[in-house]
Amino acid sequence: MGYPTESIAKGVPFNPLFTFECGQAFRWKRLSQTSEDWLGIILGNLVRVKGDSLRVLGRAEQDASRTDAFDLRKYFSLEHDLDQILSSLPKDPFLISAVKEYYGLRILRQDPWECIISFLCSINCNIPSIKLKIENLCRRFGTRIESGVMDGEYYSFPEANSLAGAEKRELLSCKLGFRWKYVRYVSKKVAKGELKLGSLSRSSYHTACDELISEASDKTLGVGPKVADCVCLFSLGMLEAFPIDIWMIRCLMSQYRDLIGFCSKKVPNQLPPRRYQKWAEIMRSHFGSSAGYAQQYLYMKMRNSWRVHSK
Repeated sequence: MGYPTESIAKGVPFNPLFTFECGQAFRWKRLSQTSEDWLGIILGNLVRVKGDSLRVLGRAEQDASRTDAFDLRKYFSLEHDLDQILSSLPKDPFLISAVKEYYGLRILRQDPWECIISFLCSINCNIPSIKLKIENLCRRFGTRIESGVMDGEYYSFPEANSLAGAEKRELLSCKLGFRWKYVRYVSKKVAKGELKLGSLSRSSYHTACDELISEASDKTLGVGPKVADCVCLFSLGMLEAFPIDIWMIRCLMSQYRDLIGFCSKKVPNQLPPRRYQKWAEIMRSHFGSSAGYAQQYLYMKMRNSWRVHSK
């Protein structure tokens, strides 16, 4: 079962550790703390990555359209000329240090459906909690992936119809908390064809954001500007998107305070929508068409520096 082992990034800068642990995807697991082996699930395919090689180990049953969409080069964004992208960014000391330290980090291009549900699960959560919520959803509503190669149980990401028809108690049992209503609402929109995630990649960044955020006119949704930016950057290939979470708030206030023009010394946990959009627009203008890459390198630098200093 599966494909033979193949090189996915021969001669191309690609660091799995930085790419899988930068908060953009939540279903990659390192086999051990010292191992270069990673397991992940892409469109129902159980995938093993070791260094620059990859092997598909198993596959869940899925409809033909999703199987045809399984494109490894696209998923890993191997068409991105990383050196050219990074060299185009402004040369401020903090970003230069981040690029040097986390070189090889690539922005993935995930399934938009999985991406939007994952980031709805991420609202007010840390990464271990997000991973638990997503794994619970997959085990309860996904399809088991048969693999005789790896021990353990692996499941595909649930389809929209499955989550749209879920009961509140079922979603709460997955530890979603208040997020259950956001997940079910978006699932119903996607299942009914009222929110066409696949077509958004053909839109401009601002059009895609507006369509995602406009759905939030119903207070039971949850797609604010931050979730919309994450979907645009991590699944739609819109590299100008600049998501701002608590780590980026800390980064902007400590490293780019003059740019954002914010005088308060108190660091907020989140930004009101208008301030979020203002700061994000400032950073898109500052970093240019590849602002999303700057965001990911800055995120890694800020998060890991903070952890070291807080010990």
